[in-house]
Amino acid sequence: MTETVVAGPTRPGDLLGGRYRLEQPIGEGGMGSVWRAVDTALGRTVAVKVFWGSTGGEGDATRRESEKRLLAAVSHPSLVTLFDAHIAASGPSYLVMEYVDGGTLASLIEKGPIGLRDAASLATDLGEALHVVHAAGIIHRDVKPANILLRPPLTPDHTFRAVLADFGIAYVADAARVTAPGTAIGTAAYISPEQVRGHEPTHASDIYSLGLVLLEALSGRRAYATQTPVEAIAVRLTASPVIPGDWGYGWRSLLTAMTALDPADRPDALEVARRGRDLDTADTAPALTLPVGVVVPPKPAVLPPLAAPAVPPVSAEMTQVLAAEPPSPAVTAPGLRTRHRPIRRTRPKALGLVLAAGAAAAVVIAIGSWLGVTASDPSPTFRPEVVNPAPSEPQPISETTDQPEEPATVDPSTVDPAPVEPAAPVENNSGNENAGPGNNNGNGDGNSGKGGGKGKP
Repeated sequence: MTETVVAGPTRPGDLLGGRYRLEQPIGEGGMGSVWRAVDTALGRTVAVKVFWGSTGGEGDATRRESEKRLLAAVSHPSLVTLFDAHIAASGPSYLVMEYVDGGTLASLIEKGPIGLRDAASLATDLGEALHVVHAAGIIHRDVKPANILLRPPLTPDHTFRAVLADFGIAYVADAARVTAPGTAIGTAAYISPEQVRGHEPTHASDIYSLGLVLLEALSGRRAYATQTPVEAIAVRLTASPVIPGDWGYGWRSLLTAMTALDPADRPDALEVARRGRDLDTADTAPALTLPVGVVVPPKPAVLPPLAAPAVPPVSAEMTQVLAAEPPSPAVTAPGLRTRHRPIRRTRPKALGLVLAAGAAAAVVIAIGSWLGVTASDPSPTFRPEVVNPAPSEPQPISETTDQPEEPATVDPSTVDPAPVEPAAPVENNSGNENAGPGNNNGNGDGNSGKGGGKGKP
């Protein structure tokens, strides 16, 4: 049996190496205790890990040397930084590291579950840290809440930044074995199934432990909350942890993959960091939970707006015709109702109607003059004949739409009362040359000779 003795100072106020004054113990592990101390040479606060001394075996000395070299070989904001080290065969052995003033994740979980945004930041920080560690050929083997330190956040969106510490039992690939084959090293609540079986740990072993840490941080309790370590170890050989679905599909799929029983089914550390960053930048409200393995259908692509129909080009000849054609003025004729809006371009049929209306008005005026003359003629032998007045000149079309032209009128008192010579007999062609079917509404065709009055033989 190996007897363990305390080597070096372990009381507050003791000075290590003539430089580091111990102030208060802040943690304790299987290989030593951690103290808050003051670096008197630089005047800054540091963390000093003082190793327990032992009376036999080279395993402890090898682990101390290994931890020192591992901490010196890696560097990342989410890995604790090594400042100094003193490993001696006799006397105190210690490591001097940066002091992270924020407590541990274990103390934070004791107060209750953390939020989704902080859990996503935790996955990102530790995923990046393990990626650096694994790239150096190192396997931590003891990822647990007590070994995760918390430093102040950089942004108000989070409450902490995670720092991975304690490489005391880290495993280096292709290095000399310190642990006997078939021996499981790690904390029972977070050890992977392959470590329970006594297999050599791999990078996937750290991913499994980190998955249990994230699950505990989100729920506030351990994934395998059994009464004894033996029960906790036995149950993980056959069953995966239960993952609540109310955290959203992203969290459920990530934690399910990280805690898969087969190490080949787990993502690597860089993938964990990437997916943690995606969850951190996504909406904090949990999305609809889908069964594991169900692929979320992509959103339909937004169709581009329809292009305007192509207008055929106008030929040069048509362009000249349109440019030379003057705009049609508004037309107003006597007796027509004026509309206060532009009249479209005059068509030949409409122009004929206007000219016919003017001719009909002239005929009405002539007939009115003739009736006035015959009424004042006392001759009993007078035979009224249809008077064929001279065709009147068409009146110019007015371009104004304000006032219609007043029709001309004749005063009967100014007409010469002299008897009118009877007109020569006119061949009966069912009317005179201006006669034709018509009515009194003024409609007629000026080009065909159809008047507005009804002719007589």
